[in-house]
Amino acid sequence: FLTKMMRLLFFCSALLVWQGLTPTNAAFLVKKLTVQNTLYHSQLFHENIQTPYRGLHRKTIFDTKLNAEQDNAPQSPLPKPSIAIVGSGAVGSYYGARLWEGQNYVVKFHMRGDHYQQSIKGGLNVTSIDGDIYIPPSKLMAYEHTEEIGPVDWVIVALKSSSLEAIPPLILPLLTKTTRVLVIMNGLVEDDLLSMLRDALSSSSSKEDELCCGAVYGGMALICSNRLSPGRIDHSYAGLLTGGVAATSSKGGVFDPSHKEAFELLWKDTKQPIAFEPILLRGRWMKNMWNLPFNTISVAMGGITVDKIVTDPGLRSLAFTIMDETIAIANADLAFHGHSDKNENNNSSSPSIWLNEQDKEKMMAFTDIMGPYKTSTMLDLTNRRAMEVKYLFRKPLERAKALNVPAPHLETLVLQVEAMQRFYNLF
Repeated sequence: FLTKMMRLLFFCSALLVWQGLTPTNAAFLVKKLTVQNTLYHSQLFHENIQTPYRGLHRKTIFDTKLNAEQDNAPQSPLPKPSIAIVGSGAVGSYYGARLWEGQNYVVKFHMRGDHYQQSIKGGLNVTSIDGDIYIPPSKLMAYEHTEEIGPVDWVIVALKSSSLEAIPPLILPLLTKTTRVLVIMNGLVEDDLLSMLRDALSSSSSKEDELCCGAVYGGMALICSNRLSPGRIDHSYAGLLTGGVAATSSKGGVFDPSHKEAFELLWKDTKQPIAFEPILLRGRWMKNMWNLPFNTISVAMGGITVDKIVTDPGLRSLAFTIMDETIAIANADLAFHGHSDKNENNNSSSPSIWLNEQDKEKMMAFTDIMGPYKTSTMLDLTNRRAMEVKYLFRKPLERAKALNVPAPHLETLVLQVEAMQRFYNLF
């Protein structure tokens, strides 16, 4: 027995010396631990503990070294948030490329037709005044069907409002209870879109009023971006993306600050300028202040660029008149939905929610330096594609009539645009 104890003492002393202790201190420590271990097990015996030994462990300097090594070991990186771009055309491809550029997200593009075929062969090429982006085929995650993408953290929809009914079946395979959906689209689309989403969900669920995801945002893109050819996008002017909450499944409702934080965090490490609009309806009408005059006039004139509108005295005056009518409709609509400076602002220094003359002047100044830009509706007309008429033009006019707000000039232009749509069957 004595020989075994001496061997144990020699072995432990050697290990402890390796840890930085002297032989004398090592011998003392081993003796002390041996006595403590004997007393400890004796105590267990005298207390008649009947449970089996469970690996009871006293922390030693060996554990400290091991824990330190574990703490310093490289940690597995957290998975990157995933984003699906549904509608990867001129606008969707641009914003998706900006998100991809920072390498902070897994960005998956839903593409179709020749745009898909060319992109998977030659990559996605975005030229921009804010810096070009090229996603090579080896890194481009492009899909023809959203079912192949699967659930994601964010869905960014950048389809035209003429394809509104196609959105629910496209995005439902991408959604979870926490997914956030940003719909970048022209016009007053939220009411019908939310209704379509709930109808689509109710067909597979017993809860008719349940939202299909964590939150739905509306997005307004003040940007000049065109698809030059399959796989090629050109961003030539502006780019501000404004977002606001349309609906949410959270108890805090649309004014829950977490929604604003999530939207801002999404774009934080990108080159993309953004703004958050607490009242989405106001944001929609602000964008309408540009869309209604310039899209309608460009089509009514047979397909002219924006520079011709702002430099012609008569057309410039007409654009201002349409802006005035838009402001009147917008403010009446905001009031009808219960918004007011008193309700929205907690102090007198907060800006007014009402659209005004200053907003109109800023919008015209913004357009004055835009150059020969082709509006989206003008491009649809000249290329004989389905035009965005219902939600971009007809809905605002219907809202004006329901609120008894006169808009004779806007009505005349909308009637002309609808006639063009019928003549060329652009539905």
